[in-house]
Amino acid sequence: MLNSSKNISQWVVINGIRVDVPTLMSIRHCCRPAVCKETPNCCSCFQIHVNEKELETIVGFLPLAEKYTSAIGNEKGYDNVFEEAEDGCFIIDADENERCVFAYTSEDEETLCSLHSAAISLGLPPMDVKPKCCSLWPLALTGAPDPVLSINALSATFPCNRKKAVLERIDKGIQEMIRIYFGDSFLSELLSKTGG
Repeated sequence: MLNSSKNISQWVVINGIRVDVPTLMSIRHCCRPAVCKETPNCCSCFQIHVNEKELETIVGFLPLAEKYTSAIGNEKGYDNVFEEAEDGCFIIDADENERCVFAYTSEDEETLCSLHSAAISLGLPPMDVKPKCCSLWPLALTGAPDPVLSINALSATFPCNRKKAVLERIDKGIQEMIRIYFGDSFLSELLSKTGG
């Protein structure tokens, strides 16, 4: 059982994923789109890489996403908002303010994702539409074929995340992200192996 900073070198393996427990315990997460309007945010500070399957899903949602942001359309239809990367993946374009073209500002001045909003409008889980790296934020899943679940290294620089002084348990906000993306049984097993 991991319950103090004295044992922070422990990892657990769940469904073939190595979980970096100390890193997960090191941060608090609370998504607050209203604070993103005046500060750098996760929609404006990263290049978002997507694989071909993610690209195809996103392309299918362009008509709905365009209802929230005009950055993806032009008078002839839709702009090509993807650039091929060297690794065989694609990078989502950014606008003139270095913000993802799928990000938009709501009437309440919140920075939101048009893909997320489009999914919700259809009653779909946003993670079925958004790129994996965006759905997981501030979590990071890296290293296939031996995946590692941890926290994005830059996450503490954003207002939705705060470093924790004591590594006792996984924050409720991080738990919720794990539950949403990996499911209840994954989260339950993780909590049972780490002492909750």
